[in-house]
Amino acid sequence: MKDALEKIGQRYSRQREEILKLVLSTDSHPTADWIYEHAREIIPNISLGTVYRNLNLLVDERKINRLVMDDGVVRYDGNLREHHHFICTKTGKIIDIEQPLAENILEEFRKKTGLNASSYKIEFYGSSEQPTQ
Repeated sequence: MKDALEKIGQRYSRQREEILKLVLSTDSHPTADWIYEHAREIIPNISLGTVYRNLNLLVDERKINRLVMDDGVVRYDGNLREHHHFICTKTGKIIDIEQPLAENILEEFRKKTGLNASSYKIEFYGSSEQPTQ
C-alpha cells in the first residue's frame, strides 16, 4: 500500500492502513460511523474527518468501493470482485451475490439501445428471512 500511495503523491499513514483493514475485515458493508467507532479502538485519537478523508482516498485508489443506498446512507465494500447485492428491506442487511447472473447483458443492452455501456450493477431487494411453509 505504501508504494502505491507514493506513486500517486500520497503519503502512507497508519490511519489509512487501519481503515482499509477494517473495511476488508467485514462483509457487512460498513458505514463511516461504524468504521470510525472501530478505528477508535485501535487509534483512540482518530477523528471522523480523518476517517472520511481516508475512505474517499481509498475509493479513489480503487482499494474499496462506495455504495450509496436508496436512503442516502453511504456504505463501503472491500469486495472488489465483480458481484451484485441483495438488500433485505426488513433488516437493511446487504448480502454479496457472487454468481454471474446475466453473462450477455451488456451485449443485449447494446443491441436493444444502441448505447455502449461498459459496466452494470444489479441490486435485489426483498426479505432475507426464509419463507415459512
